[in-house]
Amino acid sequence: MAPEARAIITIAGYELKKTLARKRVLAIVALIFLLEVSIYLISTLLPRSFIAPFIPVAWAVGLLAPAGLLLHILALTVGSASFSEEYELGTADYWLTRPVSTTEYFVGKVAGSAVFMTLIIALYSVLSLLLPWFIYGPQSKLEFYVLGASSSILAMLTFLSIGIAMGEILRRSMLATITSAAAFFASFIAEFYLNIVSRINNDPSLIELSRLLPTWPSIRLVSSVVAEALPGGLLLTSPAPIAGTIPAPELGTAVASISMYAAIFLAMAHARLSRTDVTRRAT
Repeated sequence: MAPEARAIITIAGYELKKTLARKRVLAIVALIFLLEVSIYLISTLLPRSFIAPFIPVAWAVGLLAPAGLLLHILALTVGSASFSEEYELGTADYWLTRPVSTTEYFVGKVAGSAVFMTLIIALYSVLSLLLPWFIYGPQSKLEFYVLGASSSILAMLTFLSIGIAMGEILRRSMLATITSAAAFFASFIAEFYLNIVSRINNDPSLIELSRLLPTWPSIRLVSSVVAEALPGGLLLTSPAPIAGTIPAPELGTAVASISMYAAIFLAMAHARLSRTDVTRRAT
């Protein structure tokens, strides 16, 4: 194995272990799994006739539940602490004075954060399949289940990258988390009101403007993919981003938008890291 690859894997493993030790990250993860279990337990209290059409694809609820909010809050929390905590604890000096290039350090940290998020998504996705299988019996349309889980991994990249950029730029984990969360909710609220005003004024240009916001592809991607598996599609017409879907012809645009946001913010973080001196411990 090349020394560069070995260095990246070592740093990624270190980042994965460090992320698992963060209490606020674990608290959000616990909320996600509590949400998953609660949804299916509560569903058993509903009349069987009411939920009968959805029983064969009950896994969809488990994929959709975290994708609107908690998944992105977790992503930005993980990203915000990735680099910033190294400055706060004084360990950035250790890594940046080792025989490891800045790029190797950066790629390893980003990879460790992304692997953590992928593992969490994989775990709650498996849970969303096993629980309804145990409660209601065999599930169907599993090809959409795989696509839904995969789209969750893609969807979280936007706010993971924003968190990483804020963490490297601000170098304070709590400040970076607050800033990233503010960006998320500002985009969410702006999209909501742009949709409302667009409907009131019958102005499609405002809809087009809302599609430039980072929440448009990130929140809607999973619901758009999973909608294909639901009876009659996902008939959600609310202007709220959390309750919307993306038309099939525009899914490519959504993927491109997520990729663009991720590339821009990761480039910002790498530029900040590579063009500044090794820092002392943040106080």
